[in-house]
Formats: sequence, C-alpha cells, structure tokens
Amino acid sequence: MIRRLPLTVLIASLFVAGCAVGPDYQRPEINLPESHRGASPENTKAPSLADSNWREVFTDPPLQSLIEEALSAGPDALLAAARLREAEALAGVSRAPLWPQASISLNTSPTIRQPGERFTASYLGGAGISWEIDLWGRYRRASEAAQAELLASEEALHGMQASLVATVARYYFQLSTLHDTLTITERSARNQAEVLRLIKRLSAAGISSAAEERQQESALAATEASLPTLRRQIAETENALSLLLGRNPGAFRLDVPPKLALPGLIPPGLPSRLLEQRPDIRQAEARLMAANARVGEAKAMFFPSLSLTAIFGGVSTSLADVVHGRAPAVASIGPNLLQPLFAGGQIYFNREAAQARLDQAVINYRKTILNALGEVANGLVAYETSDALMETQARRVAASREAMRLADLRFRAGTTNFLEVLDTQRQLLAAETQEAQALLERRQALISIYLALGGGWQATGR
Repeated sequence: MIRRLPLTVLIASLFVAGCAVGPDYQRPEINLPESHRGASPENTKAPSLADSNWREVFTDPPLQSLIEEALSAGPDALLAAARLREAEALAGVSRAPLWPQASISLNTSPTIRQPGERFTASYLGGAGISWEIDLWGRYRRASEAAQAELLASEEALHGMQASLVATVARYYFQLSTLHDTLTITERSARNQAEVLRLIKRLSAAGISSAAEERQQESALAATEASLPTLRRQIAETENALSLLLGRNPGAFRLDVPPKLALPGLIPPGLPSRLLEQRPDIRQAEARLMAANARVGEAKAMFFPSLSLTAIFGGVSTSLADVVHGRAPAVASIGPNLLQPLFAGGQIYFNREAAQARLDQAVINYRKTILNALGEVANGLVAYETSDALMETQARRVAASREAMRLADLRFRAGTTNFLEVLDTQRQLLAAETQEAQALLERRQALISIYLALGGGWQATGR
C-alpha cells in the first residue's frame, strides 16, 4: 500500500536517517598463545622477520629482477589487479542508492474512446527525481558491506603478491639445486668413466677381472640414466617459472650461484601480530565485516521504505506538443511510503541466510588464524631441523670423499677388491646429491616461514 505523508513527517524522518539497524562490527575474541610454538625465548620480543621487505630477505639481484617482473607483468598479478578494480567499481555502485536519482522519460497511456472518435492516446514527457530516504540504514549497510568486500579484494591482492614472491623464490632455488645436482651427477659420471678405463687396462693386463669391468659399466650406466630425468626436471621448472612471469616457456641462465642469507634464528614476533600482518587473516576479517553489514541490510527490509519523488513535464494527446514543449505543464512532488506486509517468507529467510553467512564468516576467521599459527609453528621447526640436516650432510660428504680417495688408493695398490670402490662411488654421489637437497630444504624453510609470518607484500601493498 502506498500513501502520501505530510511534509512534517518527511522532515522528521530526515533527522532520524542516521539510524542504521543491525549490529555494528566488533572483532571476535580470539584466544591467542603468548608465543609461537618452536620460537626461541630470546627471539619472542624481537621484531618479526615479516617486517623485513622482501628485497631485504632475497638479496640476489637476478632473483629480485624475476620477482619484480612477476609482480608487474605476471598473469596472477594482472588477474588480481583486475579483480580489485572490479571490487572498486562495485563499491561505487553500492553507494549510488544513497543519492537522488534523476531521469527524463516519455510515457504513453490509452484514453477512453467515445463513439465516433478515433483511437488516441495521452503522452506524458518530462524530468523526474526520486530519492529513497535511507531511514534504517539499508543502503548504508550495503555500502559498508561493499567497502569491506573491497578491502577483502585488496588483501587478496596482497596475499597473491606474498605468494608470488615466495613461489618465484622457490622455483629459483629449486632450479639452482637441479643445476647443482646435474653438475654433481655429470662429474660423478666422468669419474666413473675414468675408473672404467682403468679397469679395462687392468683387465687387459690380467690384473682385473671381466666381472669388475661389467660392474663398473653398470654403475656408470646407472649414473648416466639419471641425467635425462634431471634435464627434464630443469626444463619443467624453467617452464613453470616462465609462466609465473608471463613469458613463453624458455630457459633461464644461472651464471652466478644464487645466494640467500640464512639466519641462525628466526624472530617470529608475537602471535597477535599475525592478525595485522598476514593478508589472508585480514581478508577473512574483511569478509566478516561484510557479512556483519549484510545482516543489518537484511534486517532493514522489515521496515517501511520512504522515498521522495518529483515529476515535471507536460501531458497531451499530441506527441508533437509534448516533444516541442507546447503541452500543458504538469508537476507532482511528495513522499511515498511502502511497508511490506507479506512476501511469502522472502524477507525472513533472507535475514536468516545473512545471519548464517555471518556465522560462517566468524568460523572461517577463527580457522584462518589457527591455520596461520600452525603454518608458523611448522615453519619454525622445519627451519630448525634443516640446520641440523645441513651440518649432518656436510660431514657425510667430507667422510664419503675421504673414503672414496682411500678406496681408490687401496684398489690401485691391490690391497682391496673393486666392490669397495663401487660402494664408495655410490655413497659419494648420494651424499653430494643429498647435501644439495639439504641446502634447498634450508632455503625453502626460510621462504615458508617468511610467508607464514605474513611477509613479502609490504613493498607493493603500501
């Protein structure tokens, strides 16, 4: 039902237009630990590693160049930026109902035909203004939700930037490790080929047996068989890195061995810093803010809507008179009130759905924080154990090289059989390969903990 209200009622309504139904946002209570699991007591109050700009963590110039290219021209970065522009536009759309809407129109309606008269119509043309007074804050809550969703899109962009920095660094160091492993394997194959030539000379002289010659040939073939796999892995990693940068698949030159400063201890900062540092937590909270505002928007649907409309124009049975301004003038101005009475439960269930989405957003926010705490704890223990692994692998390589040297001397002197030489060859190749993998794990652990703490996006996000 629509009825006109006195002007005094309209003026009073404008004064109460600041009221907005629904709950105002408050951050949920979160039970956070006093420190991260695995954090060293002396580092608990130190500035977080995530406070460091990614250029301060990844100081290798070629790597910095690749990260900058990925952030500026990579498909993931361009896609996230386009989504942010969409969210900005939608936020602008959400504010539009708060302002008066103006339009011009030309309408026609039939008139009663008297006997002997021709069929005719009446034409109404003019300008109109309509403004729905946001009495209950429905449109303000909608705008609040859109602004929160815009903030969520900005944090999604920050999260993508942090992930992109970490992913490029991972591929970069993985590629370096694969090249190191290829070099180690090729060197081992050359050494084994040299030993095979020695075995053949000894076999021709009757000092060594044909069985020993076959054993060395088998060992050399096993080593050479791993080379195609390594080259394939290098190509696949290069292709994956190219796609991140928005390039066609191609090779990357690593003329200088990459470097990464590996601190002894990681300062994780306080767990409460994660709420402000990690983009995914900030995004989850922004979505929670949006869901909270949507509840107020849904509740406002239960209350009457008040709008002010005005029409100025002309009406005539002659379209030409209306178009050329010769038609008699008409004007209409006044408020309209609409109170929903029955909509088949649509308004009620819309509010219930909004409340359910709010409950989901709260759960997701808490879950995101728990996941962040878990990732930090896992990253700290991974970094700590990777240090011990590197030390162990370094000792193993040193021992294997010495064992290989002694076995070769003893075999040439005829004091041991060739099986000892074969065994030390395998042990040295495995030790050197796993030492390269241990260095990669150490680098990957630093990248993971840096990302888990929320680092990597500040330079481009601020």
